[in-house]
Amino acid sequence: MVATKPQVRSMFATPVCVHYLPVAQEFNAELRPVIIERARLDTAGNANNNSQGWRSAADFESWGGTQVQTLYRVLRDLADSLTATRNGSRVTLDWRIAAAAAIRQKGEYLERTARPGWFWSGVYYIDDGYQKSDDEALGGECELSDPRGVLPAMVAPQYGFRVPNGLTAGQTETIRPQSGMIVLHPSWQPRGERCYNGSGQRITVEFDIAAP
Repeated sequence: MVATKPQVRSMFATPVCVHYLPVAQEFNAELRPVIIERARLDTAGNANNNSQGWRSAADFESWGGTQVQTLYRVLRDLADSLTATRNGSRVTLDWRIAAAAAIRQKGEYLERTARPGWFWSGVYYIDDGYQKSDDEALGGECELSDPRGVLPAMVAPQYGFRVPNGLTAGQTETIRPQSGMIVLHPSWQPRGERCYNGSGQRITVEFDIAAP
């Protein structure tokens, strides 16, 4: 009898999308001063949220100017492309988006949290703050947790799984931000940002997306 090769399947995948805004250079140049000025005038920013640094209310659409709709159009297209009905059919939905702008300085971070009540969540990096440096010591990586929590690492934490992305089960994975980068993930997956040690300002738009 000929031995068959074991069939290994990856089930219950967690999709994380990394995309780049096609018009990022012009877009960021226009939006960056708008957010900085908003932060200067907003003395109530950062109230009751899980971040350090300044963060606006989730009303970015009302004051972000004409550039907001450009970003929202790209986010809706991404959400459509990554969403399907239960039989696998593509969708075109009127997604509802809520977004807030944020500015972080050296030594600040974003705690990992899930976003109950939403379908997709993510962040757009207007300025990564690295000033073109590749130094990993600057930190500030986008950090995504295993949505199963620590359960996969509870019994034998010294072991992982020999499948793609199986070694970080029960732990976290990171993505190093770049200006113009969009990170999109399911809202039930906790996302945060490690302590940022760059000398420049990090400026982001953090968003949540709901199906109609």
